[in-house]
Amino acid sequence: MCQNLCRGVTNFVDRRTESEYSFGKLLTSAHSLSAKCFGIEENMYNLSKEESDRIRIIKFIAIILVVYFHSYTTGVNFSDGTNMLYLPGWLQVIEKGVSQVIAGCNVQIFFLLSAILLFRSEQRYGTVLKKKIRTLLLPYLIWNTFWVAVFVVLQSLPFTTVYFSGNNTPILQSSAKEWLGLYGIGRNFPQCYPLWFIRDLIVIILIFPVIKAVVNRFPRIMLCIGILLTIFPFSFYCKTALAWSLMGAAIVKMQIHMAVLDKISMTKISAAYLVGALAAYFLDIGAVRSIFTLTGVLFWVRISREIYVRGSIRKSFLWMSQWTFMIYVLHEMTLTSIRKVCLRLLPTSPINLLLEYLLIPMSVITGCIITGIILKKCMPGLYLFVTGERSAYR
Repeated sequence: MCQNLCRGVTNFVDRRTESEYSFGKLLTSAHSLSAKCFGIEENMYNLSKEESDRIRIIKFIAIILVVYFHSYTTGVNFSDGTNMLYLPGWLQVIEKGVSQVIAGCNVQIFFLLSAILLFRSEQRYGTVLKKKIRTLLLPYLIWNTFWVAVFVVLQSLPFTTVYFSGNNTPILQSSAKEWLGLYGIGRNFPQCYPLWFIRDLIVIILIFPVIKAVVNRFPRIMLCIGILLTIFPFSFYCKTALAWSLMGAAIVKMQIHMAVLDKISMTKISAAYLVGALAAYFLDIGAVRSIFTLTGVLFWVRISREIYVRGSIRKSFLWMSQWTFMIYVLHEMTLTSIRKVCLRLLPTSPINLLLEYLLIPMSVITGCIITGIILKKCMPGLYLFVTGERSAYR
């Protein structure tokens, strides 16, 4: 009797287990079918709330690095000649250390984050293109045209032409080929110099399906190729964009998240960063600097964790991060113009040059943020249009 009872219970459990397994299998099949029907990949690269916030924090850190990177100069061009800056040794150490070493990984951070956000997208290629026309191409044309217009006006005024003509042909006297060059076609940089980043990013988006297909098949190989492209001292069009896009796409495919980097203690990664910075400064070898750039990107990603876990600091960074794009499109021309005025009107003593180097970038960043606040409050529709409808932090 006991044997019959046990056998009955066993059969019931087996039937129930088989039924649950079949139902689970049915749900899995339905999920896979719906994913295929709607073009959604099953192995999505999901970003947590923390990761999304940290990306915003890292972007703001990167734009500060961009501004200080552009603050370094050894000479300034005027229409009546070039003013060379002869800095004392101690000031050269400061400016080179900050702008050329610490800030040297600025645009690489943006390319990497842009690639991660692009290649994790579930949207079809046509939808991606339509979105990027609105968020990248239109802002590129709008802001470059804005700065072309500003230079046309300032080159036409007698009291400002000396500051804005430089050694180049005045814009209104430019040939058709030179006008194309103003928009980054046929030359390295557009009129608004920092916009080369958007231009190269647009190129990556155009070949996005090819990169994604290759990386999905060979993620580890493409990650290594991206790293090697960064290190080896040869150049080609869009090299930086391609190298970091390959790395970003591989990170998405291999499901590598920030938590992997967070396992490294701040002491260890700070020590590696310091050693790399010293090597990059004193050796001044391309490959060494490239390796340090990789280390720098990892360092700032790790720093974002320390910022994120400190509530009040996190809120400040997240609020300031909403003005990253305004700083990006406004800072360089403004920075150069203020520096030119200071060099002409103020004494070029070492102390003055140090103060200008430290304070002008911070003043420009503050001015860009204030401009963004005013534009958004007074003309919110225009603000959304010229910033590519980038959302604000709430």
